[in-house]
Amino acid sequence: MRARSIRLSIGILLILGIALAALGFKTINIDIPGFPEVNRDGSGPFGLKLGLDLRGGGHLVYQADTGSRFDLTFAEPVDFSELSAALNDLRFGADELALEGLQIIPRDLSLTQSEIPAADDSESSTESQVEDGETAAPADDADTAEDETPAPEVVVTPVVTRVQIRTSLFTDSDPRRTELRSRLAEQFGEISLFQVSDIGEPTRDQMEGVLDNINRRVNRFGTEEPIIQIFGDDRIIVQLPGASGSVSEIRFAEPVIETEDLTALPILLESAGFEDFEIDGSSGDRTFRVTSDTIGSAIQSAALSSLGEQIGPIESFEVTSGIDEAKDLIGQTASLEFKERTCQTELCINFTDSDLGLTGDDLRRAEAGTDPLGVGWVVNIEFRGPGTDVFSDLTRRIQNVETKRIAVFMDDEELVAPVARAWIRDGRTQVSGNFTRDEARTLAIQLESGRLPVPLKLIQESDVDALLGSESLRNSLLAGLVGLGLVLVFMVVYYRMAGVVAAAALVFYAIVVLAIFKMIPITLELAHIGGFILSIGMAVDANVLIFERMKEEVRIGRTLASSMEVGFSRAWPAIRDSNISTMITCLVLLWFGDRLGGGLVTGVAISLFIGVAVSMFTAVIVSRNLLQLMAFVGLGGRINLFTPEPVQRAQPAAGSR
Repeated sequence: MRARSIRLSIGILLILGIALAALGFKTINIDIPGFPEVNRDGSGPFGLKLGLDLRGGGHLVYQADTGSRFDLTFAEPVDFSELSAALNDLRFGADELALEGLQIIPRDLSLTQSEIPAADDSESSTESQVEDGETAAPADDADTAEDETPAPEVVVTPVVTRVQIRTSLFTDSDPRRTELRSRLAEQFGEISLFQVSDIGEPTRDQMEGVLDNINRRVNRFGTEEPIIQIFGDDRIIVQLPGASGSVSEIRFAEPVIETEDLTALPILLESAGFEDFEIDGSSGDRTFRVTSDTIGSAIQSAALSSLGEQIGPIESFEVTSGIDEAKDLIGQTASLEFKERTCQTELCINFTDSDLGLTGDDLRRAEAGTDPLGVGWVVNIEFRGPGTDVFSDLTRRIQNVETKRIAVFMDDEELVAPVARAWIRDGRTQVSGNFTRDEARTLAIQLESGRLPVPLKLIQESDVDALLGSESLRNSLLAGLVGLGLVLVFMVVYYRMAGVVAAAALVFYAIVVLAIFKMIPITLELAHIGGFILSIGMAVDANVLIFERMKEEVRIGRTLASSMEVGFSRAWPAIRDSNISTMITCLVLLWFGDRLGGGLVTGVAISLFIGVAVSMFTAVIVSRNLLQLMAFVGLGGRINLFTPEPVQRAQPAAGSR
């Protein structure tokens, strides 16, 4: 028994040491060959990750960009401001129809500077003097006349040659669709490229495919537990914890020296829409660094215009933000590619991929179905046009070759890499792999999203403040520590040495749970903290059940070791049943929260499940082992140290005469 207790003690100390090491290092980077790389670095205490409500972040709303799309390339650069004004003023047909839902997106916007000579009114001034009967005084020399010549005015003009025009969906007979090119060419010159494409309303499966792509992209970007969900029929909400704010680098053509210009700079930025900003720069500098809340393209354009007019020509205006990279990834349409994979061995551990020129544009359909030749589900796919010939030639060459695969990639991430079992001549085939129904449907949606990409447009961008500020977060942590301390004091005062054991087990429990939160990793939100606190109460409850059973055994005269063993064995069914029922409830909450988009429900379920599982371990293993060690070191004879009640041994029955 003692040997087993010593082995358990060593194991418990080892777990505690690992947990303390995980929390002790704010940043953890472990890269062992043959094992997954571990990188953990959070912004919260002990390197824990904080969620959107504790840390703040970026809030993005995307909408499926349906409608008609016109891609234009002008032979010569055109003024983007004039082009925008002309498109807004255009009217078509007898009913004077305007372009509905108009968006103008420059593809190669650049700034050009031109000089406009200032008006020289010296001549008119001379004429006026002559008319009054006065003679103008001659200039002293040519230099004086040259100095009086006003300097030319420098004008910054945004120009483009490539632009995309987006409107609401037009029918083939709509005059706006057919006349747009001629009207623009008449006003701005020759158009070398004019392409029209139409995108209709997305289906539910297409939106799920877009959602899957965004999840994959944002997770690859490394955002901490983003909240991504479909809203309505054609919108997607993306919340990125910790990704907020913008840094604008403004470089003027000349150093800013004038005091009035330095005073006007923050006023102009504020009027353009900058909020909560700080300016890094001083007199004589050309470059100013502005840190602010996230700014959109409209604010950038307004600032560029007002600063150029009021202060001076701008050489460059660059804006970066915490969510720019994620926005670039999200805004791209899905890229589906099929490649030929050549493996060195049949296990295909080492391989090379070669392009086939086969993409999502060559795919006609992809849908899940039951396997007609067996049990399970498959994904039926069909190619069209030239893709049929490419796929036919590929399967003819690699059929039943175990070192050859057909690798399918979505955004450069591998989806599946099956072996070709037959020569597919008509472009119709199926992908099998013992799929469940959900797995087959997910793969089909991914393929469909690459076949029919749904473009997205960003319709709302904002910063999300933390529901709890830094001061409130510190106060909440302090309140939690005070509450935990009061619970520990009560356990020690009432249950004495058994309470000391419970306190030690509870501290062990808290350290291990926080270490698990960090290493999984889990992004802590208010819901997770609520589940964690609730599980602390359940951990104490398990110890109370054990100690009360021990107290009953002590009353009937058992020794400490015997009372402990019997108390644990009799309290275990109640602990097991209550904790397992709670864990089942957590799984149900997790299932519903995952499908209904309930982030708060999911957070409570995850943290409570982990807390209950660890509390069972600490109550049954850690507490029990500590009590055994106390019995072994000689405290077993002092029963009064382990119960709050006076020990009254049961008297033996009197003998009969």
